Amino acid sequence: MNTREPDWAYMARSLLRVVAVTAALFLALSAVERISWVFIDFDDERTAQVYGTTARVANSDKRLFYSYDDGRGLLGTTYTLWGEPRRAGPSEDETGYEITENLFGTIRAPSLDGPSGSLGDAIASVEADPGADKELTEKARKTIDGLPQTLDAVAVVEFANAMTTERLVAFNRKHKLCGGADVSYIYAPAPYYDDSSNYPPLNAVVWNRNMTEEYIRTDFSYQCETEPEAALAEFRRWVGLLDEGDDLSEFELDHYRLTDAAKAGVVHGLVVDRWKLADLRKLLDDPEVRTVRLADVAFDLGEIE
Repeated sequence: MNTREPDWAYMARSLLRVVAVTAALFLALSAVERISWVFIDFDDERTAQVYGTTARVANSDKRLFYSYDDGRGLLGTTYTLWGEPRRAGPSEDETGYEITENLFGTIRAPSLDGPSGSLGDAIASVEADPGADKELTEKARKTIDGLPQTLDAVAVVEFANAMTTERLVAFNRKHKLCGGADVSYIYAPAPYYDDSSNYPPLNAVVWNRNMTEEYIRTDFSYQCETEPEAALAEFRRWVGLLDEGDDLSEFELDHYRLTDAAKAGVVHGLVVDRWKLADLRKLLDDPEVRTVRLADVAFDLGEIE
């Protein structure tokens, strides 16, 4: 029986063809990527302005600090925000949250679809113009009275009726409240969600001036009692940057909802960060305040030391 020798020359030629085709494909893909940078609008700055800010608006249960662009690839771009859970206690290790935009403008942000936990529940409980509820107010008062008044708290202050900017400024002056990173404005409550309907759930619209990319990257001074005026002006400016085609669905928000909230310009509640219980307790004596919902409390370790 004769054993046929392998055709080494043929095998070598085949291997060279595979290497050549692979190299050609690599060069072609590299060329397409370079061309896409020129002809396809991967606007990294706009990704930050639109989707970075939208992520902060929809996820008020997190303190989302700085962010950076991970660079553009053939199929899209990735943008990462770093932050921590919004808790009353000491800061925790930061976590990265990715936002990816593909070639067709579709957004994916699997960990940024809205607030969760006790703060998420407190925000979701806010209603539009629910009216005063003495029983609910008294319940909140008893809850706070049963705790040490020096505790720090993350909480939601719900107003009995929507507050215009003028009324909110007057409210701040009455209670000597200043604007800051520790107070955000609920411009639109989360609508009731019926899981049997065809409509997707929507998040509340929660705003602070430090949510826009321009303010994240630069130092700025909050106004004191008149911060609601500056906050609303900045919110309206940011909403004006949005297009109807922006894919905000991953954050459970939409263009029309944000536009309506900017046009109305009223505040239904506050998300407060590390306020003293004693200060929250005082607000319950104001008829403008319907209730205070505590999401988290903790001792101020700095005071204990």
